[in-house]
Amino acid sequence: MSEAILALGSNLGDRCANLRAALALLAERGVTTTRVSSVWETPPVPADQPRYLNAVAAAETALCPEALLATAKEVEHLLGRRPSGHWRPRPIDIDILFYGDREIVTETLTVPHPRLSERAFVLLPLAEVVSGPLPLIGRTAGELLASLDTTGHERSDLSLSPAR
Repeated sequence: MSEAILALGSNLGDRCANLRAALALLAERGVTTTRVSSVWETPPVPADQPRYLNAVAAAETALCPEALLATAKEVEHLLGRRPSGHWRPRPIDIDILFYGDREIVTETLTVPHPRLSERAFVLLPLAEVVSGPLPLIGRTAGELLASLDTTGHERSDLSLSPAR
């Protein structure tokens, strides 16, 4: 089993339900969440779209990195994501931030995620899931956050625990 760190985001439909459904569908496909951050409401980029809900989850999986990526794309499709170009509204987005301590560069996958250090919407929840130095980066999420603007990023009171 390997540990993967995943970023999840949603800005269309029932955003929190989309995040919960993504975690449930991933679990059905062999990606078992072990830790999950708070849900953060964050500004969209570009600004002419709805606000996002973002979270980060640590998960255990026997899937290799490329199979994990294919599984994430399958879950996105099942939840209604269709090709719409970069930085467009979406019901769900799942990115692989880390896969153990492996560096991966293929035509379809780069791990660690190449823009992670520029994204407060990823680093804020990531700091809740990984407290120490990030794999292959050697700095904490909090250290990377120090140089970013976090205006408009708010921890919500929503939970990704299954509704009861």
